[in-house]
Amino acid sequence: MANVPKNIGEMYAERAMKADSADATPMAIPPAIGTSESHSPSEPVIYGGTMPPPSMQDEFARQSLAVRKKGGKSRKQSPFNLMLTMVALAVAIVLYVGNVIAVQQLIKEVSDEQAQLQQILNEQELLKAQINKMSSLERIRSMAEDELGLHNPQGPPQWIEIDGSKERQIQQELSSQQTPAQTSNK
Repeated sequence: MANVPKNIGEMYAERAMKADSADATPMAIPPAIGTSESHSPSEPVIYGGTMPPPSMQDEFARQSLAVRKKGGKSRKQSPFNLMLTMVALAVAIVLYVGNVIAVQQLIKEVSDEQAQLQQILNEQELLKAQINKMSSLERIRSMAEDELGLHNPQGPPQWIEIDGSKERQIQQELSSQQTPAQTSNK
């Protein structure tokens, strides 16, 4: 675990473990922190606990952690950057809201068009039903019999023979009737 940065708690726990395993002899009182082995009675003695003083490498790791924590401070933002960010955010919001409104209008138009299409399809079905009703054979037969006096023949069909002289006479009569009508139109 060499050269791996540790937090302070891990470093102290590691030192305590080393001190416990190294002290197989009866416990000796460690020297006071910041004092030498010999101290004068006028100086206060600070008990250092069971841990030896930190090594230079551990002290360096602790100081580098402190420096890293200080480097995390954010710097002050310039007013121009702040205003530019606010304007960009406002433009983005306006565009988003405009897009939402446009989509809602399109959805409304589509639903209106679908309702109109459904109404046209319903009218078309009604017209088809009327056509089927009007073109039914029973209706046409009843109208032919009642209004026009047409009836189905009672017997088999008969052949009609026309004399050739009678045919010429009918054509002359028809042409004579058409001639005065044609001269009056001119």
